Amino acid sequence: MKLWRKLGIIVLISVTVVITFLACLRHRYPVLLHLFSSCACTDYSDEVTGLTVFNPFRDRSPEAIANAFLEEIKQGRCPVMAPNNGPVDCSYLLNRRFSEWRLKNRRDQSHRVSLFYQFTRFDSMPHERWTGEGMFEVVETDGAWKASAFDIEWLEGWLRFCRPKDRF
Repeated sequence: MKLWRKLGIIVLISVTVVITFLACLRHRYPVLLHLFSSCACTDYSDEVTGLTVFNPFRDRSPEAIANAFLEEIKQGRCPVMAPNNGPVDCSYLLNRRFSEWRLKNRRDQSHRVSLFYQFTRFDSMPHERWTGEGMFEVVETDGAWKASAFDIEWLEGWLRFCRPKDRF
């Protein structure tokens, strides 16, 4: 009985230390680990491939802004960007519509967060799945996060050469 009690106390202390450590690093390190990025198919392939372990205590407000922006594009509406970035080319954005997206990596700088996503779109034929990779950038202005840049590259024609495991 004493052994189980000691093990329980050690586990409880270890978990408390890890949670405290992660909470302290909340803003500083949103990505704890990014390994095995190897593909050089697009400008963003290095960021979206491999294994990424996110800090569960990271500030997710930039990700929420990105999700709202991407949802606007998915619904066919022209989203609002940060005021100092010039006019938004809505035809460019709406021609890059997609059905789903998955956050793959994140890079934080002071007052700027770059989010890297893997995108999927379904064309008129339900069995055709096209994959893309892209970057979404948010900036902090006046204490609030705002969209500042968005780019996506579709892998279409050379998908089988770059990422055969994702094809279908």
